[in-house]
Amino acid sequence: MKLKEIETCERTKLELFLNKVRLPHSFKKLGFIILILSFIGVTGFKFIDDLPTWSIQILKHAMLLGLLIMSLSKEKIEDELIETLRSKSYSLAFIIGVGYTMLQPLANFIVDFFLEEQLVVSTTSHIQVLLFMLLIQVGFFEVLKRNR
Repeated sequence: MKLKEIETCERTKLELFLNKVRLPHSFKKLGFIILILSFIGVTGFKFIDDLPTWSIQILKHAMLLGLLIMSLSKEKIEDELIETLRSKSYSLAFIIGVGYTMLQPLANFIVDFFLEEQLVVSTTSHIQVLLFMLLIQVGFFEVLKRNR
C-alpha cells in the first residue's frame, strides 16, 4: 500500500469513529439540565456541614457528565465549519487547561504567602481540571459559533 492510501484509510476510519461518538442535538439540552441541577446541588450542599464527601463527588461527576454530553452533541446543522470550530475549541481548551494546571498551584502558593497562612504547595484535582477544560471548550465553541 502506498503511504497516501494508508493515510486516506486511517482518516476515513477516524471520521467514522467520530461520527459514531457524536450524540444527537437533543442531548445538548439534557447535558445542560444535568449540569445546572448538579451545580445547584453542589452549591446547596456547600452550606450543609454533616454531608458525606462522596455526595459532592457524585455531583461533581454529574457536572462533568453534563458538560461531556453537551460537548459531544451535534448541532442542528452539522457542516465542515462547525467541525472546524469544534476542533479549534478543543485545541484552545487543551492549551488553556495545561496553563491552568501549571499556574493554579503557583497562584494558590502566592495567595497563601500574602495571607500568611501555612505555605503548602497544593495540587489541582483531576475533576477540577476536566471541568475547567470542558467549560472552556463548550464556552469557546459557542462563542466561535456566534461570531462566525
